[in-house]
Amino acid sequence: MLNKQVNDPDVAGVGQFVEENFFNLGLGDHPVQALNKVARNDPTFRDDGRREITARDSDAFKFRVVTLRQLKDARPFFHNGSFTSVQDVVQYFNAGRPQDAEAAAGMLSERFTHPRGRNSAPGLGLSDAQVDDLTDFLENGLYDPAFVHYDPTSPTRMFQLSPPDFLYSKYRPDLAALGAVDGRPLSGKAQDNDDSLSRRDMGLEFLDVTARVDIALMDSNSPSGSWQKDVYRITNTSTQIVDTHLLMIAQGLPDPIEMENASGITSAGDPYHRVFLDNGVLLPGQSIVQTLLLKGRSRGPVSYTLVLLSGQGTP
Repeated sequence: MLNKQVNDPDVAGVGQFVEENFFNLGLGDHPVQALNKVARNDPTFRDDGRREITARDSDAFKFRVVTLRQLKDARPFFHNGSFTSVQDVVQYFNAGRPQDAEAAAGMLSERFTHPRGRNSAPGLGLSDAQVDDLTDFLENGLYDPAFVHYDPTSPTRMFQLSPPDFLYSKYRPDLAALGAVDGRPLSGKAQDNDDSLSRRDMGLEFLDVTARVDIALMDSNSPSGSWQKDVYRITNTSTQIVDTHLLMIAQGLPDPIEMENASGITSAGDPYHRVFLDNGVLLPGQSIVQTLLLKGRSRGPVSYTLVLLSGQGTP
């Protein structure tokens, strides 16, 4: 989206903020901060941006930059809502001079004050005509009139295809006959963004996370000879988040053993148990305990290989 990166929480839903997305532009407080002064009984209180989170003085008055897309619909601008037009914003950057002395006393971002180099004059150095051209580009060149607008009365989820678009068996049986799958675009790609996380969310792709976790068999017993109850502790031992659903696949189960609490069968014929992770993630160092119930007569303990996949749908 022209400035966000894939690890940013607003894009992926999890992850770390991208530090390069925070800038001190010398802006004043939003008027609503006056309420904070009263609530805190502190007339000197200021919203000092990123520093409140990181406690780093270098982050004082740094605020997060959002996308440049669809700016025509985004007013007012900046965290304090001080500008109401894109042209006002461009002119502020063109001047390169802060509006607030206290914020300016912090570490002003040089990309705001001296974008053309430390020894250059402040600002962008654009003529009035160039300011008009840049404003026109931001407002119209980066604006998509087909972009979905939120309608609270609409039953259609934003950024999602509606049933007539992909319910081929009902609306386009000719395409269904050619192999179109209900619920998926004709391209076979994810609806929103065709990244790996979106593909896992849609059940188009699965990630083997077996190597990212420690699988400890805490208990295994066969109380009646026809049942086996295996209790596992699964711990994320990696530095990465395990996300979406966690599928516990029992590969190589001998006949006639079946998984009693199976959620489904993979395309390879192996039963799997679906785990709905809290908040959709298993964080590094976090553990969960899960049980697999196996049924069927066996002369001894039932052995199998446990594989863990991340993703939704059926692998």
